[in-house]
Formats: sequence, C-alpha cells, structure tokens
Amino acid sequence: MWILLLLLTLLKANSTRALFDQCNHQVKLQTGQKLLINSPYYPALYPRGTSCRYAVEAPKDQVLQFKCELQLQTLSTDLKCRTEVFHFNSEGDEVLTSSEYFCGSGKFERKSFLNRAVISYISNGHSEPPSAVKLKDKLSAGTSTSSTTEAPQAVSIEEQDEEETEAVQEGPEESEEDLGDEVLHVLQDVGVSDALAYVASLLYDDEDARKSRTTTIYLHALPIRSSSKTSGKRARIVTSYPLAPSPRQGGGRFSCLVEAIRPTCSCGWSRTPRIASPTNEEAVLHEFPPMAGVLTKKHGKLFCGAAIIHHHYLLSAAHCFLGPETSSAAQLRVVVGEHDLASAYETFATRRYDLEALILHEEFSQANGQPRNDIALLRTRTPIVWSRNVGPACLPLQPTEDGRKLPLAGHQVVAAGWGTTSYGGPQTHRLLKATLDVIDGQQCRQTLISAGGGVPPHSFCTYTPGRDICQYDSGGALYERINGRLVAVGIVSFGQACATQQPSVNTRVASFIKWIRSKSPEVAYCPGRV
Repeated sequence: MWILLLLLTLLKANSTRALFDQCNHQVKLQTGQKLLINSPYYPALYPRGTSCRYAVEAPKDQVLQFKCELQLQTLSTDLKCRTEVFHFNSEGDEVLTSSEYFCGSGKFERKSFLNRAVISYISNGHSEPPSAVKLKDKLSAGTSTSSTTEAPQAVSIEEQDEEETEAVQEGPEESEEDLGDEVLHVLQDVGVSDALAYVASLLYDDEDARKSRTTTIYLHALPIRSSSKTSGKRARIVTSYPLAPSPRQGGGRFSCLVEAIRPTCSCGWSRTPRIASPTNEEAVLHEFPPMAGVLTKKHGKLFCGAAIIHHHYLLSAAHCFLGPETSSAAQLRVVVGEHDLASAYETFATRRYDLEALILHEEFSQANGQPRNDIALLRTRTPIVWSRNVGPACLPLQPTEDGRKLPLAGHQVVAAGWGTTSYGGPQTHRLLKATLDVIDGQQCRQTLISAGGGVPPHSFCTYTPGRDICQYDSGGALYERINGRLVAVGIVSFGQACATQQPSVNTRVASFIKWIRSKSPEVAYCPGRV
C-alpha cells in the first residue's frame, strides 16, 4: 500500500512539473523586500491554454505575505473551476492537490506557513500559441522560461527603462501600500499545450486528498480583509459571478504583491488540534513535530527521546548520556520526522542529524536512582530543516499570572515516545502517546517518601492510573497545549517501574530557562503564551 502511494505521489509530482515546464520561476527574496508578480501580458489577459508557476522563498525563519487580486474569466458553466484556476500553496509544495484553489474575481491575503510558498495558474481553454515576440523578463537574464533568481535589493523604478515604467503605471492601484523602490515585475510569455494542461484536471479527482487538504474559494469583488466563500468540496459558484459572454472565453489576469517579513512567533505547531487521549495509544502521524529520538551511530538503537527547540538545539535528559556508548556527541545522532521505526514508507519527513555537542547541566547528579538537574542540550552539526511535520516546541518562557511556573497541579500534559509498553517489555516501533495528570507536589513527595524516594528540586510529578511513560521514554518532552501551540513544559526523568501506584518525576523546563539561554545565547526563543 505504501509503495503504491509513493508511486502515485511521484506520478503527480512529475505530471505537475511537466505542466509548468515552459513557465517555471524560482525566486528568492531578501528581508523586507517586495515583489510584484503579474500574470503574463499583464494588464492584458494571459493566453488561454497556458500555465505558469512561481515558487517564492524568503530567508530562513521568515514568512511570505501575499496580497493578490484575481480576475479569472472562468466559464459560468464551469462549476468546478477547471477552465481557469489559481493555486496558492502556503507550504511551498508544488503538488497541486495540496493547494488552495481560487477562481472568479476579487482580492485575498495569505501568509506562507514557513519561508516558502508557491502560486500558479492553469488555463484549460483552447488557444493559439502566444506571439514569438518576447517580453522582457525582469527576473531572468536569459530567454529560458524556467529560472532561479535572487531578486536584487533597492531596485528603483526610476532607474528602470521607459518600457518598465509604463508597465508599472498600467498595473492596478495598490491601496494602503507604498511600493517605493523595492518593487519588481515578473512578465513572462508562455505556451503550454492543452494535453499538459489537462493533467491538472486529472489531479483534482483525488477525492480523499481534496477533502482533507484543499479548499476551493470563489471570489467576487471581495475586499482584501473580508471573509471569502470557502468550501472543502467544490461548492457552486456564487450567483453574482460574472457570466462569460462566449463559450470560447477564457484566460484572465492576476497581480500578487509578495513581501518577506519576520513572523511574530514560529513554534509549537501541530497537525492535530486534539492531543488528549483516553489511554496510551499510537500518535497520529506527525502529531508531534518537535519529537526526536536519540540514536547510537554504532548500533542505530534509539535509547532516549528529545524535543526540538531550535534549528540546532534539542532538549533531553542528562541521565541519558552517562554510558560508554552515549557520553560523546561524536557517537550519536538524532532522528526527526519519524513515526514507525520499522518502516521507511509512512513518511517523507524522516531525517537524521549528527550531533556536534552534548551540553549537560553542570550541577547534574544522580544518587539512589534519583537524578537532580536532569536536563541536557543537544546541538546538531547541521541545521534541522523545518516543515509542517518537523519543527520546534515552544518553551514556557512566561510564568502564569500569579507568578507560578508551568505546569500547574490539575493540568494535563502529553508524553510521546518509542519506549517499552511494560517494564522490561519490548520497545515499540511506532510512536505512542499518553495523556497524564499533573499532581500536587506535596502529594507526590509524601507518596515517594513512603516508598523510600523523594522529589528533587525543579521537578514535578504526573500520575494517572493505567497510563505512564516507561523505559526509553526518558528525555522526551511533556507537552501542554497553550493557545493551540505545543509547549515543552517537562522532560521525562525517572519513575518506579511503569504504570504502578507510584508517580513519575519530570524535570520542570520553566526552572531552567536561564540555563537554556546561557548555553544558546545566539537563539531568540519563541514564548509559549502567544
């Protein structure tokens, strides 16, 4: 089954790539730079039967802001928007089935999920090939219709030639925007055969993918900040949609102002809005983008968990790195984007990164099996690449309103890991999760003292009958969802066997924020309460 899905995905990707062979732009923006992407022959209509794609990339850890105005001459009888369609993909994915679809006329605003986004249009009408007269492409020095370009900074409109200035003046007025001298224009003539354009309509028939991942939006004179008509299915075109005067009508035009900006916060994202579960159960695929496993290079065995908090840093437990095969960074690597350790087909997000440094807390100690200051930072040799499925957890940088540190007694946290499902039992291949209750510190101390143990400073306890973390889950984070974001409030430290009458003890991350910052001074961490 997974092999079939892999082949289907590759087929769609190749079909989409062929569709845009004659007009495919890769553009890189600098911080604060603006780019005006116009359709071919703008302000005239682009030719029917053509297709163009623009993949735009901002610097790392920035996002792209799009303000687009569309005027697509979709046939009034085309209830599925197949004759003229505009795509926006916030994740930079070039596969059409993961995009939003637009048709009609109006304005909309969007932001990229991370630092890359893709816009494209596809016209399935019949037309003659465009004229052989080439328009000057202001992003490409050559005549190739596929280009990779870094947009130059501080290009003044006044410094461009007269033809370019006229093109600017003929464009639509930009309300509330002063483009200044940072605006660039993309003008590219294209010609794509109807056979290739038809491939797009075949991609639309993936019903499951469309229901779960796509939205079709029909525009009609919408102000930029108004809500648009949306539907996961292909809803009817609104009654006020402008009728096409001729069955041969097609084509359209669009203009998108794109800007690279710094996001207010970028951490703790998760595909699944609900992380609570009634029992220990398998996590949803990519439910925990910060989740990582720590492996030995020699045996490839996963022996502890970790949580991504930055491109180069992960949180884990110091006690994980005391053995002869785990005490040196050169011996270790981390795996991210993983789900089933026994399978290579359930996800394309899996990557492995070698470690450059192990940073254990200077006051870490362990006596009678009870670690103190049980926290470590792992630094990777190369940066971890973000995606929808891999990204950092937020840190509890801010206390509660009454000054207490998270998590509080009575809260619930979620642990995830590839540990054993029973004490001394086999290690699971698939990522499991468990929702645990945070209990009062005094109650925890009394319970553990009666059993001959205790609670180290800067720790908190969890206890839920029948649910617990277990062996090899150490070092993994305990997450609390705050305003929709995953916040790493704890690190799995130690317990008495698994799922017994004794609580488990976890490192309280909020007590070590100063230490984390001191060991990674170059990092500006994102607050969890945003």
